[in-house]
Amino acid sequence: MKIRVLGWVACLAAVAVGARADQVGSFHRSYTVSGPVQLRVATGSGSIRVSAAPGNSVSVDATIRNDDSGFFFGGASPDAVRRLEDHPPITQVGNTIVIHSPRGWANHLSVSYVITTPAATALVAHSGSGRITVEGLQRNVELGAGSGRLEVAEIGGSLRAQTGSGGIRFDKVGGEARLSTGSGSISGNEVVGPLSATSGSGHIRVERLDAGGDLHTASGGMELDSVQGDLTARAASGDIRVQGTLAGEHHWRFSTASGDITISLPQSTRARVRIQTASGGISVDHPTQRQSSWGHHTWEGVIGPPGTPPTAELAAVAASGDVRIH
Repeated sequence: MKIRVLGWVACLAAVAVGARADQVGSFHRSYTVSGPVQLRVATGSGSIRVSAAPGNSVSVDATIRNDDSGFFFGGASPDAVRRLEDHPPITQVGNTIVIHSPRGWANHLSVSYVITTPAATALVAHSGSGRITVEGLQRNVELGAGSGRLEVAEIGGSLRAQTGSGGIRFDKVGGEARLSTGSGSISGNEVVGPLSATSGSGHIRVERLDAGGDLHTASGGMELDSVQGDLTARAASGDIRVQGTLAGEHHWRFSTASGDITISLPQSTRARVRIQTASGGISVDHPTQRQSSWGHHTWEGVIGPPGTPPTAELAAVAASGDVRIH
């Protein structure tokens, strides 16, 4: 009999928790602005989506859920949902709008936001656990998540994005970009300014770097296409593949502890080159003005057609892997 009673208690607790998890509230607010907008958004547990829209208002739609803690474990009461609906944590001072993370009696609520705002908006957004998506803003964007994927498209200014666990995806950044993820891939297309990208565990894939960058992954490879400008790419464990244009006084630096390095350059490229491998082969499929080799693991010389001494430089080091320039 005691076992049966305990079973019923467990079932009732599960039902209560499930009911709380399904409980939903919402609110809508609209704020009139008269110029460039400063928007700050924070939520402890929930997603954030911000997109540009014509007009002179910032529209906020929120979905409220109880988080996974459940009523029997200190979760928020149903009244907390109604209180949050009636008194959203939003302040406006001129063209600055701040959406605060729920606190106090609302600690155990998960709030997700869908926001539309004028394109001339500078954004700072943070989610403790949830996806953040941003599209169409023409000023600087700064994003952070403890755990969640970050996705950005059509940004006119600079981008800073950091997540402890989750991937980062971007498409067309008009300024510089600084991206970091503890565990997850980084991928995207077109950065006008320099790119700084770091992944603790994940692949980095980028197409079109107009001003080069500094990229590092502790565990994962790299694929970089249409690269211009100065470039540094380091992989502790993984292959590096790069295609682009090396010219002028730009420098390219590559290193991997375990993996191959493959570099694709136009045949007209003129640069000073130095390659080293501890255990791997070296292949240079370019016209060579002069070269010096020491054994099978070091190659130093100048590639390209004859002419004035080149100012561009390329250096590649592979501890365990092949290096090829073609």
